[in-house]
Amino acid sequence: MHMASSSSGISIPAPEAVQFLVSSLADESPIVREASMASLKDIAALNPLLVLDCCLAVSRGGRRRFGNMAGIFQVMAFAVRALDENDIDPAFMSKLSRIATAEMISSKELNTDWQRAASALLVSIGSHLPDLVLLGFLLSLSPLSLLLMFTPRLKGVLVRVLPILGNIRDVHRPIFANAFKCWCQAAWQYSVDFPSHSFLDGDIMSFLNSAFELLLRVWATSRDLKVRVSTVDALGQMVGLITRSQLKGALPKLVPSILELYKKDQDTALVATCSLHNLLNASLLSETGPPLLDVEVLLLFFFFNSPQISIHFFSRFSFDVLVLILVVFNQLQIC
Repeated sequence: MHMASSSSGISIPAPEAVQFLVSSLADESPIVREASMASLKDIAALNPLLVLDCCLAVSRGGRRRFGNMAGIFQVMAFAVRALDENDIDPAFMSKLSRIATAEMISSKELNTDWQRAASALLVSIGSHLPDLVLLGFLLSLSPLSLLLMFTPRLKGVLVRVLPILGNIRDVHRPIFANAFKCWCQAAWQYSVDFPSHSFLDGDIMSFLNSAFELLLRVWATSRDLKVRVSTVDALGQMVGLITRSQLKGALPKLVPSILELYKKDQDTALVATCSLHNLLNASLLSETGPPLLDVEVLLLFFFFNSPQISIHFFSRFSFDVLVLILVVFNQLQIC
């Protein structure tokens, strides 16, 4: 059998021999599997890339095609730890990470051997490229899983964002407004899915109230339409999380800011309608107190102070937008 030599003078088997040892990890005999793993670890200490290449070749089919993925992952984890920093290839490491992650999330079965081995491989990769492993893991999760993991960390995010919020320029305000919109959507969904796990403590409520006031009194009055639209969109998601006293005080400015967007195009009208829908839910359908709006006065305000909400106005919009607008008005009449 052909042997290669390492820089230390120790002979390294040819790729064919290493491939044979990797295949032997799936042998029926436990003795053969253990001997193969021991040999592969010895080789990996000298030439980890050779061992990783051979393991990668047999791991593509996953557990359905190879009978001992736990052994493969264990050898790969050992080889990755043995890599010199100069040999770290992010693209290759990403490929290994995807294989381990895919195996872990594609099965509901509990098999501690291969799952522990797959985790060890991810830890080994993460010791070299932590951001790569974290990003790959997050991309493999559903959006719902991401928001449920994010929400308990909302306080830490707000602590870092709020101090700089007042200095954000107009060009960047839509980005931050959209971030607050998404954060509040995640928080609301979390409260629905886990009603017994309250995360809205006094600090978070104070942070949200401060951000709401800034967006309402400064950003919503911007001359830049894009800033106003994104701000109203964010405020529409925040109304369900702020205190009722703050919401009541905000109504004289918030309602006109929302209705003003109906004077623009269809896209802004859709944003306004969504925010109005959320505002009405928070103001009229609360279980913690009486309605914050007088429905009759609100209806008169809509139809007499907002002439853009008319037959001519309705004719400009698509069916989907009209349906949402009608839902809002139906809710008003029901209330």
